[in-house]
Amino acid sequence: METKSQKRLIMSAKYVVLSVLLLLFFLPLISMVSVSLKAESEIFMKTGKLFPEKLHFENYFNAATRIDYLRFVYNSLIVAVMYTVTCTLSSAMAGYALARFHIKENNLFFTIVLSSIMIPYVITLIPFYLLVKNMGLTDKHVLWLIYGLGGAPFMIYLYKQFFSTIPQSFEESARIDGARRFQIFFQIMMPLVKSGTIITAIFAFQFTWQNYIMPALFLSSLKTTLAVKINGAYVDIQQNILLGELMAGVIYYIGIPVLLFFVFQKYIMRGMLEGGVKG
Repeated sequence: METKSQKRLIMSAKYVVLSVLLLLFFLPLISMVSVSLKAESEIFMKTGKLFPEKLHFENYFNAATRIDYLRFVYNSLIVAVMYTVTCTLSSAMAGYALARFHIKENNLFFTIVLSSIMIPYVITLIPFYLLVKNMGLTDKHVLWLIYGLGGAPFMIYLYKQFFSTIPQSFEESARIDGARRFQIFFQIMMPLVKSGTIITAIFAFQFTWQNYIMPALFLSSLKTTLAVKINGAYVDIQQNILLGELMAGVIYYIGIPVLLFFVFQKYIMRGMLEGGVKG
């Protein structure tokens, strides 16, 4: 049998290993913060120092003022919210149909949805661009509202799992009371999968917030998103990249998704657990 001292030694070794892994995980973020606080001349010095000799907080001020930062944050929020609302709603409806409408072709539809996850995103870009151009939706934020109506395969799969955990007796009782299908869906089923809705909405928001290709293809320089704008905004007169300001701008950029995660992390964990259990 293991003695108390051996157990403590094993536990200490586990904590040391976990601490090292945690440090390796956060090392890129630590390096990014460090670069954002360095002078440009210090960044390229081969001193091997991780932390700056002097903190240059002006990089954060310059990052926010070199471009119209709030304008592009607004653009990013507009397209992200538009896509999140329509994609979450349409995915919920599709997932509910797959979970509750027991028809012969149900398994076939579900297989097609899952198979579409494996189709590379870039393959559909050219036909999608031609379709958007013919519809006259280029340089318009409303494109993301329409794009979200198609749903997302992964989110449809999650919603199918969420709705499958809910007993059908809830719907049967509602039908006896005279509730219609849409009433059952919006007033009974959707509140029961609130944690699932939050997690799928966060996935949709994050996808749109970090998406680069679509805004670069379809939006002009004034209507584009922050992800596109910060790509080439932080340069000097000689077109040299200002790494300190760029890293400060990136930290601003990742701030909103990180904040969303910390605010809704309870629902994210609960949603992942509920989505993996079929009742």
